[in-house]
Amino acid sequence: MDIIFLIPVLTVGLAAAIHATAYIHGESRRSLPRFWCFFVFTVISMAAVVFAKEKLPFLLSWEAMGLASAGLVAFEAKEKSVRKATWIYLLACHAGACALMLAGVLLMRPDAWIAAFACAVVGFGLKIGFPPFHAWLPEAHPAAPAPASAVMSGAMIPLGFLGFLRFFPLNGAMESLDLNVFGWTFLALGAVASAGGILFALPQANLKRLLAFSSVENMGVVAMGFGLSALIKAMNAGDSLASLCLAGALVHILNHAFLKGSLFLAAGSVLRQTGTLDQDRLGGLMKRMPFTGALFAVNSFALAGLPPMNGFLGELALYIGAFTAIKTDVPVLVAAGFLVVVVLSLTGALAAAAYAKALGSTFLGFPRSENAVQAVETPRRMWLSQLALTILSVAMVPGSVFFIHIQTGGYKSQMLVAGAALGAVFIVFTVFLLMLRRFACPRGKEKRTSLVWDCGYEEPTPRMAYTATAFTQPLVDFLRPLLRSRRHLIAFKGDPAKPTDAAIAAETDDIAISALWRPLFTKFARLFQRAHLLQNGSLHFYILIIHIAVLVLLVFALVS
Repeated sequence: MDIIFLIPVLTVGLAAAIHATAYIHGESRRSLPRFWCFFVFTVISMAAVVFAKEKLPFLLSWEAMGLASAGLVAFEAKEKSVRKATWIYLLACHAGACALMLAGVLLMRPDAWIAAFACAVVGFGLKIGFPPFHAWLPEAHPAAPAPASAVMSGAMIPLGFLGFLRFFPLNGAMESLDLNVFGWTFLALGAVASAGGILFALPQANLKRLLAFSSVENMGVVAMGFGLSALIKAMNAGDSLASLCLAGALVHILNHAFLKGSLFLAAGSVLRQTGTLDQDRLGGLMKRMPFTGALFAVNSFALAGLPPMNGFLGELALYIGAFTAIKTDVPVLVAAGFLVVVVLSLTGALAAAAYAKALGSTFLGFPRSENAVQAVETPRRMWLSQLALTILSVAMVPGSVFFIHIQTGGYKSQMLVAGAALGAVFIVFTVFLLMLRRFACPRGKEKRTSLVWDCGYEEPTPRMAYTATAFTQPLVDFLRPLLRSRRHLIAFKGDPAKPTDAAIAAETDDIAISALWRPLFTKFARLFQRAHLLQNGSLHFYILIIHIAVLVLLVFALVS
């Protein structure tokens, strides 16, 4: 099973390195050695995490991975937002390491399993991005260089699941009670992460921030597969069915690695050519960056889980496992399977909307800024690195079927083969229609053109097209009590006949930061400020505190 986690480290790491040779071109000579040092150290430490079998080497490699990747996040440390993101990421890394060390100590006691598992949920959940521990992802990914984001999202965050398997293996050694706790915890966290991640991805205008929240959603899908597999084992409902759910989760890890890695590299290409990731200021890049745009479209459709793309097969295995669990008539499995089906269906629809927004506002329509107008295709090695990951993801179509067939001993394989075959037929039919259209309407043929009436305007302008914010605004308004979105209206300043002076800006903060972490850290800061008053520099006051402490210890010793 370790190979499932090692493949993304090597493949995404290599593709990101090739992309980085052009992405960081033009940086100062002092910055280049620093980037490559942290990048290589990050990939090596990630591989060490995979190969580490004992807990101490694993924890040392885990901490090294966090420190090295923090150096990548801080690459452009001159910007205040980057320094803030690095600080949040370092807090998450060190808090997670402390929780994992405590979990390792507690596992030495057989009666402290629940406490150890809770610490592991915090420690590994901080890396995976389980809500509310995901706060570092939407902060660190926009700050980090795109090759670093590709490695961190595609290969690093799934290592949290490897850590869970290191500490709590699902190989039958755990008791039924332990499997129930494991299963329901992962199901609950996965459902919240999957639905919440894609809900907060919808209103994001920053392309990398949208992809970061999408990573939370995909890790939630994987977690639900792990949880459902553990519950099926606990209920003794069949090892083949449990293996099917676990194999579907592992396949989704590989699909997410290749697809999300390519999407982050595409976002980096957009940033390099336009200087912005604000989707409201982009548009029209498909004609100017055709290779990057086409690869982004293919990978976004696949990651949304739309059939017949490869991202659908892992989720199809989870669907089959969930429906089979419902048919077992075991109340626990019926509830768990129903939860998985509902959440997968909901997140699939919302993911399609989020990626339709990202693709349409970034690559289609009219360019909405001068930088988008002047954009050209990236150097060849940048889009070739994306193409390599896309080819690997397409190869996952037969690879997924074969892997699940091996892991389950052929259980329900005919359904997966039928799904893959129908997908291949659909793709062939689509290609045939495209070729037929090209033959019927060849390029260069003279076409009749005429002006289109558009609310009194003879010629459409970019301001008449849907922006990224406008595309999802109705849905965001419907979910405003949950998302807590805010609108800022910039009113008319001049002639009402010239609407260029008016605008509406919408903001959607991460509810985990605004409602939990920021108030919590503010209260702790006030508490520490009050405790700081004890350090007043008075020697007499310090001697008094020492005498009081000695007196309290003497009383405690006498009483005990």
